[in-house]
Amino acid sequence: MSVIHVPGVKPAASAIELGRGADGVVLELLDHPELVVKDMNHRFKLGRNRIALELRVLHAVIEATNGRGATRVFNLGTDESGLSWLVRERVFDVEPRGTQADRSKLVDLILRLHPSADVSRLMLPDPTFDNVRWGYTKADPEPRWILIDP
Repeated sequence: MSVIHVPGVKPAASAIELGRGADGVVLELLDHPELVVKDMNHRFKLGRNRIALELRVLHAVIEATNGRGATRVFNLGTDESGLSWLVRERVFDVEPRGTQADRSKLVDLILRLHPSADVSRLMLPDPTFDNVRWGYTKADPEPRWILIDP
C-alpha cells in the first residue's frame, strides 16, 4: 500500500522514534516504515526557515549525485500549534558500512553546497548519530552514502 501525500496534510506517525536532534524528532510513519516524519522543535518562521534550508540542500545534493546522494522529501507543512514538519524517505542502515574515501566525496560535495551543514568529516562509530548514512531506500535498494539531514 502506498501513501497518498496530500500537500500540507501531516500523515500519522507511529510511536517508533528513529532519531532526535537539535532541529526535531524523527518518527517512522504509521504503517509505512519506508518513510519518516520529522517534527521540528521550533515554531513558526524559525521552523519553516529550517525546512526551507533542508529542502534546498537536499535537492542540490540529489541533483549533483544523479538522484542517489540524499533523501527525497514528499510533503511538508505546519501543524495547528505552529510546528513545522516534513515527510521524507527513510534510510535503512547496512553493515558493514562503505569506505571513508567514498563518504568523504559526498561530504565534500555537501560542504561545497552548504558550508555550515551539520555533517562530520569522519565516520562516527555509531551510525545513528550521523547525518550521512550508509544504507538504502525503498526506491533504490543499492547501499550507498546518503545525506539524511543537512
